[in-house]
Amino acid sequence: MSKFLLIVGAFTLSTITVFVMILDSTSPAPSKDLFEGLHLSAPIADDIADDDARLAPYVRYQSDTHGYSLQYPATWTLDDSKKDFGGDILSDPSEHTVITISETKEESLMTEDAVDLLTQSIKDSLNLDPAFNLKTLDHLTWKGRSTIFTDGERHLGSRVLHTREYNIFRPTYNGVLNVSITTQKSTEVLHDKIIESILNSLDVCPKQ
Repeated sequence: MSKFLLIVGAFTLSTITVFVMILDSTSPAPSKDLFEGLHLSAPIADDIADDDARLAPYVRYQSDTHGYSLQYPATWTLDDSKKDFGGDILSDPSEHTVITISETKEESLMTEDAVDLLTQSIKDSLNLDPAFNLKTLDHLTWKGRSTIFTDGERHLGSRVLHTREYNIFRPTYNGVLNVSITTQKSTEVLHDKIIESILNSLDVCPKQ
């Protein structure tokens, strides 16, 4: 099983897709340790990993499938093959940071009360997850659009993973753009500036 598929399942299933899962009581329960086998616990040699990325040329990527564009360091890898996941997967060379970007097209998400309904669904779902410590769940305006922001930590034995997700409502695209960032908390400071630069470059509705 792909290491990326595991990391996507751990957080994305807790947020935007829970809206659909709650409507389907037959949805399968996630495994106990969705991160088993990941390289997130592998050591990073030193701070040079982050320096190399910041000094590397940036690659511009535009997704015609999901309707967004961004820039990322050439030392990172972007997988848009959709082989294991319906979205795009961006990761640093050490695989300590993974950013997934996908789109949820659901007619019920475009109603006036969709934000409140989804926010409550996310909260209810995360409260049932003993491994996840929810720190922030907020409805805000991000990139000029209505967004549900979730921030928390997932505890898996001795590992602590910091997870953030932006669910951006885009009525003109008839759906929600889901941006998830998962990092190993013990090493995330090495990639903070890179993650910030990638998010700053993100255009959630680029011109065609």
